[in-house]
Amino acid sequence: MTLRPEGRCATPWVALLLAAASLVLAASCQTRHGADGAARMPTHGVGDLQLGAANTPDPPHTGDNALSIVLRDAQGKAVRGAAVDAVISMPAMGTMPRMESRGKVRETKPGVYRVEYGLAMSGEWDVNVRVRSKGRAAVDAAYRLSTSAPGVAFAGGTPTAGGDGSQQGMPGMSDTPSSPSSEPPAATPTEQIAGTIRIDAARRQQIGIRTAQAQVMELSTIVRAVGRVTYDEKRQADVSLKFAGWVRDINVDYTGRPVGVGEVLFTAYSPELWSAQQEYLEALRASSDSTAGEHGEGGSELARAARRRLELWDIAPEQVRQIAHEGKPREALPIVAPASGVVVEKNVVRGSAFTPGQVLYKIAPLDPAWVIASVYQVDLPLVRAGLPATLTNPYLTESSRHGRVSFIYPSLQTETRTGQVRIEVPNPRGDLKPGMFVNVELQIRLGQRLAVPESAVLPTGERRVVFVDLGDGRLAPREVQLGARAGEYYEVLSGLSPGDVVVTSGNFLVAAESKLKSATQKW
Repeated sequence: MTLRPEGRCATPWVALLLAAASLVLAASCQTRHGADGAARMPTHGVGDLQLGAANTPDPPHTGDNALSIVLRDAQGKAVRGAAVDAVISMPAMGTMPRMESRGKVRETKPGVYRVEYGLAMSGEWDVNVRVRSKGRAAVDAAYRLSTSAPGVAFAGGTPTAGGDGSQQGMPGMSDTPSSPSSEPPAATPTEQIAGTIRIDAARRQQIGIRTAQAQVMELSTIVRAVGRVTYDEKRQADVSLKFAGWVRDINVDYTGRPVGVGEVLFTAYSPELWSAQQEYLEALRASSDSTAGEHGEGGSELARAARRRLELWDIAPEQVRQIAHEGKPREALPIVAPASGVVVEKNVVRGSAFTPGQVLYKIAPLDPAWVIASVYQVDLPLVRAGLPATLTNPYLTESSRHGRVSFIYPSLQTETRTGQVRIEVPNPRGDLKPGMFVNVELQIRLGQRLAVPESAVLPTGERRVVFVDLGDGRLAPREVQLGARAGEYYEVLSGLSPGDVVVTSGNFLVAAESKLKSATQKW
């Protein structure tokens, strides 16, 4: 049977032949592409080997991934039968623990090894690869993966044979098995510091690393607190009498009324007071009527004693003279205010009986006023007497009021763990009213101190860490002891010297690339 293209029966055979040819061509192209892809994969000299790596998918994602590793010797020949270990990890950051995934490795082609692993979360991951092959020393290589960027970035490895040692040894591979013949990667003294990493200029620009010098500067800080206005305790006065009696007429008859010193509060009747007045008047008469020297001296002594008794009962000298001038006792004696201020407590009304020592009135001044500020325990060592204070309240007629710290109380409030600081503030108009709350700012000058920007400090649990730029792209974590916070700076008590260069931006990304957990365990 002759096949003819134009024949009706030839069409199925032609279609089958064309499909078969397409499959053969596709398989051939795929084979050539795979071989060429492995050949074209970028490799890096690690020890006496050439290593290349690529990830599937690219970029990696959360869940299952596969890493293809190509091994070549110095002549470019595939290295077969090598023992490959791969650890994919993310260092601890803050309270987040270190995460790690050990890949399952199998050789899929001569010199091509497939590492199957999983990622628990998105972010940047370290890939540490150790290769042990027959007749060669073990070599280490480090790569970095990011779920947000394609490609597998080579970070460093065992220096190439005869190289200058500029490539960094791999930290963190000590937890993977190694052969007895393994040699530790070479490292400079500064690179032996725990957690030290090397980041080239391009990578720095990519993750936004910025640096600044630790320097000695004039520092000042502001301690902020909430204050409560109260009366000046040193100028308060109680009105109480040293004799018993009854209230006759009352002039100051409500709480909160302002009074002046010497102003009559009420009049009081007392049988004891009336008798004392009568004795004083009789002594005066006896002194004036007596002509004998002995009797005159006795009458004078008796008058002085009676006068002194009235004075000890807090009867004003002017009132005593008025009694002597009138020549008769006064039934209702006026009781005057001992100080100026406002009445904060009143315990009598007209007709009330009182006893010796009973508090009848409490008088307190409004000017000056006290402000009791509650300062946090951490800020108390910075506060001292004499510091200027600024008070603000949106409801006052003035935008701010100024005073000074006059006293620091010796104990803390157990409920709030704050210390109380007393501030004296002029209050001539009385618009600072007791019970009012105001905002308090204490300006504190610390003097010349070594300081770093606040953004340079990375908290890691109980410690504070900064990354120091050692030069030549090397960054090392260093624990520091901090003092007071002054605006955008921290005082450095120990751990740094003037002129040290610290990272101020990109710290968390640097920490992700550093073995921070292992470094902090060694501090």
